Amino acid sequence: MASVEDLKKKFEELFGKAKESLPEIQSWNKVYQIVLEDDGEFYIEISGGELKIADGRHPSPIATLTLTSDTLKEILEGQTDAMKAFMMRKLKITGNVLDTMNLKRIIDAGLGRL
Repeated sequence: MASVEDLKKKFEELFGKAKESLPEIQSWNKVYQIVLEDDGEFYIEISGGELKIADGRHPSPIATLTLTSDTLKEILEGQTDAMKAFMMRKLKITGNVLDTMNLKRIIDAGLGRL
């Protein structure tokens, strides 16, 4: 099982790389809730080109993603495509499903796939 801290660090790393190729991040004001079925929850807040990751539940996320820590690790490392995980029901999304494509864009850009 992947640790929550390792997952947060990996997302921070991907975000840092993605900022260079996704200038529109500067104008985003979005919050995504991550619920790990096996290890708690945290949220990702993107505002003014900055990233904040905090433990717990945000009162008004744009979308909530529910998955296991291992599935999230595979997505963040590029081993599993987020869309494929969603179609296989390894990733459940509530809220604004279409807006979660922005998270996928950050991951893809961070992995050098844009």
